[in-house]
Amino acid sequence: MNDKKHIIIGTAGHIDHGKTTLIRALTGRNTDRLKEEQKRGISIELGFTHFDLNEKLRVGIIDVPGHEKFIKNMLSGVCGMDMIILVIAADEGIMAQTKEHLDILNLIGIKNGIIALTKCNLVDKEWIELVKLDIEDQVKDTFLKNAPIIEVDSISGLGIENLKKEIEKIVDTIDEKDINSNPRLFVDRSFSITGFGTVVTGTLISGVLNLDDDLLVYPAKKVCKIRNLQVHDNNVKTAFAGQRVAINLSNIKKEEIPKGSVLVPNDTFTESSILDVKLKTIDIPFDIVNRTRFHLYLGSNEVLCRAILLEDEVLKSNNEYIVQLRLEEPVISKRNDKFILRLFSPLYTIGGGYIIDSNATKKKRFNENDIESIKKLDNCSFKEYIYSYISRFSKDFYTEKDYFKYFSQAKINILKEIDELIKENKVFAFGSGLDRLILSDVFIKSIFENIENFISDFHKNFPKRIGVSKETIKSKFFDSLTGKIKNEFINYLITNSKFKSCTDYISLVDFKVSLDKRDFELIENIKSILNKDKYSIFSLEDINLEIKIEELKELILYLISNGEFIKLDSGYMLKENYNQAVDLIKNFILKNGSISISDARDLLNSNRKSTMELLEFLDKEKITLRKDNERVLL
Repeated sequence: MNDKKHIIIGTAGHIDHGKTTLIRALTGRNTDRLKEEQKRGISIELGFTHFDLNEKLRVGIIDVPGHEKFIKNMLSGVCGMDMIILVIAADEGIMAQTKEHLDILNLIGIKNGIIALTKCNLVDKEWIELVKLDIEDQVKDTFLKNAPIIEVDSISGLGIENLKKEIEKIVDTIDEKDINSNPRLFVDRSFSITGFGTVVTGTLISGVLNLDDDLLVYPAKKVCKIRNLQVHDNNVKTAFAGQRVAINLSNIKKEEIPKGSVLVPNDTFTESSILDVKLKTIDIPFDIVNRTRFHLYLGSNEVLCRAILLEDEVLKSNNEYIVQLRLEEPVISKRNDKFILRLFSPLYTIGGGYIIDSNATKKKRFNENDIESIKKLDNCSFKEYIYSYISRFSKDFYTEKDYFKYFSQAKINILKEIDELIKENKVFAFGSGLDRLILSDVFIKSIFENIENFISDFHKNFPKRIGVSKETIKSKFFDSLTGKIKNEFINYLITNSKFKSCTDYISLVDFKVSLDKRDFELIENIKSILNKDKYSIFSLEDINLEIKIEELKELILYLISNGEFIKLDSGYMLKENYNQAVDLIKNFILKNGSISISDARDLLNSNRKSTMELLEFLDKEKITLRKDNERVLL
């Protein structure tokens, strides 16, 4: 990684309090890039620039608009900021937009900041002290309660060096950015350059981007390749979390990737129209009722939504609530992402908070189980959060790689937590690699109970059968799984003390076949019939015992499950006779090189139809292989 530490500083404050002028004094650059901005002397869009604070520290600066009409542009610039300079003009003090900006910054969890008192040349020292006292009172319940207030005059340069020194002090306390998570960038500008194509800019919130990486553009849902990367006007091969990045993308037009779009690696996020959130309200002019319509600001995106109040009839000022947001169009987000809510009309900021579940299901109001499940997620570890999703999706038989898109974390972090859950017997894995099936302990218990009930009913209905065939269990309970995983699950099933296995059948451990004296007599009669022509295949009609066909079928199924009968295509043989016939045929081939139908018929002293069927069955069993009219051993 580049030796320089990169941080992003944002400015905030009321219109015309000198944010852009202060940035020019810090950097020597003007962030007002639109003609209208420079003509009117106000910032409308986000402005960006940078400067080197020292040899090891590069500072990116985002100049957010102060005018109330452009508050949504301010919101799109806040994501990814490490610290804030709250700009307050000494001649006016804290104003309406200062308060709203401060509320927003507080709600989204900004932790570091400095207060720059600008235009100090316009007022006397006594006035400055009064303004400072007012500022301290206004910020005492915010993240700026202990922030230094630096007096500056951006025109003369007064206080600028002091401001830089305070920035350096705070930077030393800022944690390193998360470069181990999946990369994510909220687009705050999109434009095209002749000869290069589409370029987007934004703050890389997490992870690392490299030249030639493929990225999914959302909501366009197009996969594009990174053709060029720039960080602070310099071409780079790699961009790291915390940097302002410009990306030249292939295979997309600027109209397809407007502000508010998100860039992520493919298959690392999943879209959702339902979010469970923790909402903190600020001072609001009236109580807000259920299903009120809002503007949701998430990253640089803005989406309309309705708030479902799960625990309360109304939202009141300065309280925290568990709320479900139902969006009018889907977004991609992750746990703990910060958001802001503004009323649909009039546009008024009522609060903000963080996402608890970014892929929530619909919840019922005042339902204790639903509310408790959200609160549990709110206070759980990442491992417990993963467990909750495995519990939710076990019924769908998700493989390990299916879960990656729900957690938006590096695969290695997810795999580590899943392996820990396996060690704790909270989760069970079947198969290998990323395709292994991952199931929760609760689901395993549930499916075992279902299988137990199914086998118990089977025993009641068919007391003469040794158990349910493994193939039946596989098709009924695990039909969508691969053969290998089905077999692994069956093997795990029979290790449970409630079940026992007999060759290809499973029964309850305490089950015994219920046969009476008459049944045993009929079985001996059946065996006697089949032994009269021991290498022939007998159909049900050939076994003439003058009993109901259903009773005969039950007895034969008992004999099959008990390993005494074998089922071929059109009928049955005693397993002992079948094994003898196979040995005779194999020995003949070993001696003569091959065997024909007529050879086998004479060898077994059987009829042609049974001989043909037996040889075809041996082909299917991969004992023999047909070559023209002869069979050879495989």
